[in-house]
Amino acid sequence: MPGTLDYQENGEWPSHITEIRKTRYPIEAYTKGLDAKETQWFGGSAKIRYVYVGFIARRTKDGKHSELHFRIYQPSGQIYKTDALRKILDFSDDYGLGLLEVMGQTGGLIISMDPEKADEAIDVLRSLGTDVGDTGDTFRDFASCVGPALCEYAQYDTLAARDHYMTYEPIYNNLSNQMFPFKVKLKFSGCPMDCSRAAHRADFGFIGMWKGAPDVDENLLKSKIRKEGIKIQNLVQGCPSGAITQDGNSDGIRIDPEKCQKSMNCIRYAFPAIKPGKEKKIALLAGGNIKGRFGPKMAKPVTILDDYKDAEDFIMKIINIWEEDAPHKDRIGDTLVKLGFSKTIDSVKDTLPVEPEGTPSGQKRIINSAVLTDAERERYSVWAKKIMNEYGE
Repeated sequence: MPGTLDYQENGEWPSHITEIRKTRYPIEAYTKGLDAKETQWFGGSAKIRYVYVGFIARRTKDGKHSELHFRIYQPSGQIYKTDALRKILDFSDDYGLGLLEVMGQTGGLIISMDPEKADEAIDVLRSLGTDVGDTGDTFRDFASCVGPALCEYAQYDTLAARDHYMTYEPIYNNLSNQMFPFKVKLKFSGCPMDCSRAAHRADFGFIGMWKGAPDVDENLLKSKIRKEGIKIQNLVQGCPSGAITQDGNSDGIRIDPEKCQKSMNCIRYAFPAIKPGKEKKIALLAGGNIKGRFGPKMAKPVTILDDYKDAEDFIMKIINIWEEDAPHKDRIGDTLVKLGFSKTIDSVKDTLPVEPEGTPSGQKRIINSAVLTDAERERYSVWAKKIMNEYGE
C-alpha cells in the first residue's frame, strides 16, 4: 500500500525510511502521516529550567506521542570539525533519537529529545561548545555562505563576519531573550550570487561585491575561447544589463562599469578569465523577509561598506526604532514599509561611515504586494489625489 513504510522503502527514495527504522522515532505517527498525506503533528508545550528559546515542542493529533526538539547554533558556514560533529551525534544518541539535521538555514536540529532529561541535556550541550537557540522573538542563528573557506568568488570573510556579529555584545546579550516584536535575522553572502539568501530572508544582509566592472584577462579569455568553446556571443547576450559588448570583430570584450549590475553571469561562464574587480566592497541591505504583514519583501540596499563591522550601530538603531513602533509579528521590513524606507534610513545615517545610497537607479527590483519604494509611494499618492480632486465632488 502507498501509505506503508514497506512501500516507501522499496520506492525511489528508500534511504530516509531505512534510517528512520534505525532510530526510536515514533513510526506509528510517521505511517499515519503517509496514509493521510498530511502531518500528524500539532504544536505542543514544554518547560525547561532557565531556558526560554531554542526548543520546539509538538504532539500528535491523537495525543499518543509528543516531541521536544532542540535547535542548536552551528559553526559559521556550517563547517564542522569531525570531532565536534561526533560529539553532537553522541549527544543526539544519548538524549534524543539519534537523528540530527545540520543543513537548515536557521540552525541545526536535534530531533526529539527526552523531555525528562531536558534540564541535564542543556548543561551537556553547552559543555560541547554550543547552545540551544534560534526560536522565538529574538535573534535567530545567523547564516553565512562558506565564503573564502572554499569559494573563489568571496569578496570578504563571511565566516569571520558571522562570528563577529554572533559575539557582538548588544546581540550576544539578547540571543536568549524574547524581547522583540518578532525574529531578527542576519545573513552573510560573499558575492552577489547570495548563497545565504540575504536579499530574500534577512532583516540585515551583507553581500560581497566590487567597485566598477569585473576584471578581464584578455589573453586567458582568448585561450578559453579557443580551447574550451567559450563564446563571446554568450557573454554579450547573458549580461542582463547590456554592460558587455564585443570589441569590434576580435575576441575581446568591453564591460561598461556604469551598467554592470554584478549579476555574476559572465564570471560564472568564463572564470577565471573574468573575475570580480579588485576593489572589494560589501553591500548592506535591510528589510528582507519571506513572510510579513505586507507580504514577501526583497531587502533594499542601504549603502556600500568597506568593512562589515561598520554596520554595528546602524543595526542596533534600526532595531530600536522597530521595537518602539512595531506590533507583535511585524518584521523589520514591515516597519520600514510603514515608516518609509529612505526616511527611516536617513534618520540613523549618522551611524554609517558613508552616506546611504538607496536603491541603485539601474538595479532591477522585484515588487511584491504593498512593498514600494518611497518614490513609488509618492507617485501613487499624487496620482490618487489628482483623481480625488477631479472626481471627488
